[in-house]
Amino acid sequence: MTNVRSRIKEIRDRANTATPGHWGVYYDGNGTYTIESQPRLIPGVGNVREGVVALLHGDHEDAQPYKDSDFIARAREDVPFLLDRVAELERVLARAASPEPCRWEGRVCVTHSWGSDTGSCPHGEAHQLLGGAA
Repeated sequence: MTNVRSRIKEIRDRANTATPGHWGVYYDGNGTYTIESQPRLIPGVGNVREGVVALLHGDHEDAQPYKDSDFIARAREDVPFLLDRVAELERVLARAASPEPCRWEGRVCVTHSWGSDTGSCPHGEAHQLLGGAA
């Protein structure tokens, strides 16, 4: 679990140090996609942006650069959303986790008073997912 925690921290650190704000994609019509920071339309001025995050080049007929640029631009908001969701689910798991190992009598975990047709107990599984011993 330590590797998972350190990886999540590294991902969060990268997300927190990336160019802030909404990212969008501008296509020049010739195969170049520009991932822009905070693109917006200002009446009387036109399209403006805070800066360029990345450029992707491809053939005009090739759809892959568009898909890649859309993925990159959306990652700016998707990654923090997913990290927050992981943290939320870890809090739920922590409330459900029990450090007490499961002790089975037939199809019942007597430690956690949990009956199961599959032989699994959510209390023990939550503890394992949070880095507890198997």
